[in-house]
Amino acid sequence: MSSLSGTLIRPLTFGLVILLLLTSSFVTGVHTSHPPNATDVFISDDADPNIGALPPFIQPDLRSILDSRNISTANASQIRDFTYVTSKPPYEVGAGNQTLAEYRYNNLQNLSHNRSTSVWFPDSNRSNGTFVKNAHVTILGTQNGTQTQFGQPNTSSKDLFLLPQNGTILASPDYSTVVPNQTCTITNGTKTCINYSVMNQSITRSLRIGSQTWSTGKSVPEAGASRALTYSNAQATGQTKMVIRGTIKTQLAIHTTSSIRTTSGWRQTNATSKTTLLSHTVRDTAPVVITSNQQLNATQTLITDNDELKRIVLHLDGPTSLTDRRHWSYALFESSQMRLQNIWGVYSQHRYPNATIGTQQPNTTLSLNTSALTSPSLIRPLNRSSAITTSQESVPPPNVLEKQLIAVRNKPAITRIAPPTTSPATVGHVHTIPLTAKATPLRPTVNLSSVSPRVSNRIVITNVNQPLTALYDIHGDEVSLTTKTVTEHPVSLTLTKQDKRHVQIKLTDTLTGEPVANQSVELHGAIQSRATTNTSGVAIVTRDDSAVTANFGGSVNASQGVYYAPSHDQVRFAPTIFSIYRALLHLSNGIVAVIAFILFYLPFHYLRRR
Repeated sequence: MSSLSGTLIRPLTFGLVILLLLTSSFVTGVHTSHPPNATDVFISDDADPNIGALPPFIQPDLRSILDSRNISTANASQIRDFTYVTSKPPYEVGAGNQTLAEYRYNNLQNLSHNRSTSVWFPDSNRSNGTFVKNAHVTILGTQNGTQTQFGQPNTSSKDLFLLPQNGTILASPDYSTVVPNQTCTITNGTKTCINYSVMNQSITRSLRIGSQTWSTGKSVPEAGASRALTYSNAQATGQTKMVIRGTIKTQLAIHTTSSIRTTSGWRQTNATSKTTLLSHTVRDTAPVVITSNQQLNATQTLITDNDELKRIVLHLDGPTSLTDRRHWSYALFESSQMRLQNIWGVYSQHRYPNATIGTQQPNTTLSLNTSALTSPSLIRPLNRSSAITTSQESVPPPNVLEKQLIAVRNKPAITRIAPPTTSPATVGHVHTIPLTAKATPLRPTVNLSSVSPRVSNRIVITNVNQPLTALYDIHGDEVSLTTKTVTEHPVSLTLTKQDKRHVQIKLTDTLTGEPVANQSVELHGAIQSRATTNTSGVAIVTRDDSAVTANFGGSVNASQGVYYAPSHDQVRFAPTIFSIYRALLHLSNGIVAVIAFILFYLPFHYLRRR
């Protein structure tokens, strides 16, 4: 008895120790502290499916935020992070009820500019020329495109702009101008003074996507220049480069006076004026994809039973990579009161916490080589007699929100635009494959989530009484949709034990009695996860558990005008010690099963042996 007790105590003690350690780790957990100054406002019109209603921190629109007593439009825009449907953002901003696109564009246009100051952002690439200082052009976003950070760092799918064929790029050009003070030299009783003044400055900007170029067309004063570049009919296929250039032209007047010394002072003897034109170019680049050019073949198959619509099977065929596939946003039903909404949303966030303003000091003194300025090249360097002094300070940036494409749900869903209709249409079976290995990274302070997106190849819509009429991509452009009609045939799926380890699967058309060949069946409890029926509608699989479950998701045979309806079946075997252990392992994700096995099975197994 003592030997048996000792044998029992050892595994019991070992199991209890492991159980206590696990319990301690679960109780302790991982604690994450919320940053003390993280006060974001989250705005969305999409209900949280896990809660069933809008959480208390979600507001239905921007107006309710802006109408609050203690918050201004500027403050609200600086703390705003929210998601919305890609192609139909419903939000309005400010007293003028501007759309979100108008609001972003106006904030960019209102960025002030003068010749003595320039404002740049953390990722602006500044450069300095002879007179032009802190010059840059920075891509801040797009009017009707989005940015994505899907993919691993340093890969081609990270930080892409997804653009439609026709759109607008929001870019900020800025610079300041240093004009030298008058300089005078005295040689043999003759004083020569040179004074400089800027007659005018203008900027010409151009946009290049792939091999196509769009330009502002002419030089205009920067005060009146648009900070948005519009393009049309972009034809780039696959990932390419977007380049924005800004060429700043300065027309400089050089005034030269000569004087001689007299008893009463200096007397001017000669005065001349010349003009010269100096040019300075800055650029910014970004990887882009014109998604409207990408491939996507969409076909809806209407499944009827006695001429009555019963379900819709939507096939979406195209490349599986982010840069090669056109991304659809939603499909409208015939009544226009429902839509099939894809996984996509757009996450908008305030891109920059601050910007930097640099002010050039007006007392800069330079010694110029006038022959260099009046020579044909016009752009020779100046000889500086003292350093240029610049004061810098942090300033609020323009409220140009960054728009990022994210995945907001695991699969497409039915949404109601109007009040609930009589149609109880639901999304049934969805076949998906991974699009990327990573979800979009969001800021730690954002109380939203982005799932890893998957491409939907086949979507089955059940309990539906109306077809789809149009399909739209993430930019709101229509995607061609082909429609076919077939008749539904019920299918019999039967599982039969062949021996202790093997199961026969058979698919049969119950209307005709014919076997359903070359069809894929999903499996659970078998060594393989999927099997395909042969010409006799049969597949043989090897079990890996005490129960084998087979699911047939349905299939369209367009050549015969038939849709084979979904079906499923299960077969059970007598449990074994190993299958009991596998069940515990599955239920507890492994660790607790090991403990339970040690605590409960080993002692009784020992007793049975005694």
